[in-house]
Amino acid sequence: MGGSWIFLYEAYQQIGVSIASLSYYCGPVIVMALTPVLFKENLTLIKITGLENSTLQLTISCLSVALFVLFKQGLMIHVPAGSLVPLAILGLLNTGIGCYLYFSSIGSLPVQTVAVCGYLEPLSAILFSILILKEAMLPLQIIGAVCIVAGSILSESILIRKKTSI
Repeated sequence: MGGSWIFLYEAYQQIGVSIASLSYYCGPVIVMALTPVLFKENLTLIKITGLENSTLQLTISCLSVALFVLFKQGLMIHVPAGSLVPLAILGLLNTGIGCYLYFSSIGSLPVQTVAVCGYLEPLSAILFSILILKEAMLPLQIIGAVCIVAGSILSESILIRKKTSI
């Protein structure tokens, strides 16, 4: 998780929020599609526990990102005073409580609900990047975004159909 965040935030700076978010969400689909072929593993539904998984993932992610920042820019981190409150809100509410709620509810929700809610994040990132950050998407990028989201939804619906028919 920490490594993926490092690459995601670097991609935000390099190619923008919308394209970086779409690319980021290709990863699980690619892994899911290649796992049976490369590792000869069956696709199964994994139940994730709430507090334990959130704590473990966030702790390891925090350490990974801290090491990355240390090597990238050293121990000196400049955070403007006006950014401390928004940073705390993002860290505690969005990441901490958000991850806890996600991981603690994922086991009790239907797979379809989790899948659909999972696609709201990249879609909202794209919309907000266009509306708030004024990022432009070229027609080819829009077609690519539709293909990525449609492919993700299609692969999820196929996986869901296989699980419910078993």
